[in-house]
Amino acid sequence: MPLSNQLPFDFVLYNEFTFENFVVAEENQELVTLLQSAHLLENFYFVWGGEGSGKSHLLQASCAKHLNSAYLPLQVFMEEGESVLDGLEHLDLICIDDVHIVLSKPAWEEKLFSLFNACQLNATKMLISSAIAPLELKFALPDLQSRYSSGVTYLLHELDDNGKMSALKNRAHAAGVPLEDEVLNYIYLRSERSMSKLFAVLEKLDKLSLAQKRRITIPFVKSIMFW
Repeated sequence: MPLSNQLPFDFVLYNEFTFENFVVAEENQELVTLLQSAHLLENFYFVWGGEGSGKSHLLQASCAKHLNSAYLPLQVFMEEGESVLDGLEHLDLICIDDVHIVLSKPAWEEKLFSLFNACQLNATKMLISSAIAPLELKFALPDLQSRYSSGVTYLLHELDDNGKMSALKNRAHAAGVPLEDEVLNYIYLRSERSMSKLFAVLEKLDKLSLAQKRRITIPFVKSIMFW
């Protein structure tokens, strides 16, 4: 994902977020197929869904397919200020994650509105994610809500239990975490069921097993997670 040399910030992608290891719920197949395309037909796409539904994964996977692109998780860049959005309209694709967190922040809303208009003029593709549907976003700037409601909108459906187990297993494999199926089952049955919580448990176990030089077994999981 080489970026323009003029951009002042480092928009880092995590290599493990790819289309190949994204577990697709049947309801999401149309969206995933669309985003995998080398040439997006529309200029603006809005994807929304609950925590752990895979929004960040899909945005990063989409961004990685385009050489001149940027992935912006607003949760990370909030402290940088809205100037992080300057100049992005010159890219081929902009993926902005969790846009709902800047609700009622006038400077951010004005900058997002200006960026949307600039991208339309430059034919720059935009992929926006939110935990809230565009028609329910209560922006202080009504014109921003109308712009975000004007594009192609998809609800990203949550995986069922089998899909979540597959996603957890894929993440463990991608991270090089050796886990037997019975350990994965134990984690899944006792953890909160959102993918973000499951991945957080996996990351914690991986770090502590390395620090303590112990294999991740059911007794180890019990001792760490107090289950």
